[in-house]
Amino acid sequence: MKSFAALALLAVVLSCRLDTFFRGSGSGAPPVAGPPAALRFTDQPQTTHARKTLPPVRVAVRDDQGNVVAGFGGVVALTIDSDTGGVSLGDTTTVAAANGIATFRHLRIDKAGAGYRLVASAPGTALAPVKSQAFAILPPLTGNMTVTTTTAGSNLPSGYTVTVDDSISQPIGINAVVTFVGLAAGSHVVTLAGVTSACVIDGANPDTVSVSGGETAQASFDITCAAPPPPPPPPPATGSLTVTTATTGSNLPAGYTVTLENGQSGTIGANDSVTATGIAVGDHTVTLGGVPANCTVASPNPQAVTVTVGATAQASFMISCSATGP
Repeated sequence: MKSFAALALLAVVLSCRLDTFFRGSGSGAPPVAGPPAALRFTDQPQTTHARKTLPPVRVAVRDDQGNVVAGFGGVVALTIDSDTGGVSLGDTTTVAAANGIATFRHLRIDKAGAGYRLVASAPGTALAPVKSQAFAILPPLTGNMTVTTTTAGSNLPSGYTVTVDDSISQPIGINAVVTFVGLAAGSHVVTLAGVTSACVIDGANPDTVSVSGGETAQASFDITCAAPPPPPPPPPATGSLTVTTATTGSNLPAGYTVTLENGQSGTIGANDSVTATGIAVGDHTVTLGGVPANCTVASPNPQAVTVTVGATAQASFMISCSATGP
């Protein structure tokens, strides 16, 4: 009787040890998942303000026992339920699963509303699409922006125009402050226009400013202006001068020289007429030179002339030449 009891006890002990051996120690080995059977949201979309990134949304691929299929690395896609049309979900709506879970980190909805649902699908598989729980998108967070201008120097303009995002504009003085109220939280582009050519902005224009919800951001423009340079002086007033020679007799020379009192000179034939342009306005003295000994200038030499703006003064020389010796 005792032998039978001992044998029964030994069988129980061996059974427990074999069970422990096959199951392993501790909490047991993870179950081996079967083929993909369904999609499930493991991290549901949360209520968020419009234009803000949603907290990460995760979708798992599970087998028919509810185990995550860690070997699945296919693509999972998210869309907004067709009940809410005309709304964008952002630019990253398709993600490859890692260890059976697809994580979406860049989802964003720009339109406030309630009852939104996301639909997860696995393109190229037979897995049925699944909807998320309903969530809301709150109105976007807003803030304000104060723009300040500081202008120094001379030849100052009367004012400028400041524009945010090429859509909202306000006039602003040269040393003034204006405020834009109710701007959506995020980055905005601020542009100062009406800056004259005599002025230079010290810094970026346009400038990018970040607005936080419930706060007032600051943008400032420092402008320095200077008087324009004086215009160049007008060109000197000038006119023209025509010199004429008339030579008679015999043994005429080939020509003469004509010289002004300022040293400007040129040549002229024995019976010739030459005109010089660009002669300064005023009184001048014209001298006929190079007259040979057998010739006599009958006209005054030098000769006084007056040049006026845009007109042509005249100087004429009459010369008589005689025959030279045998």
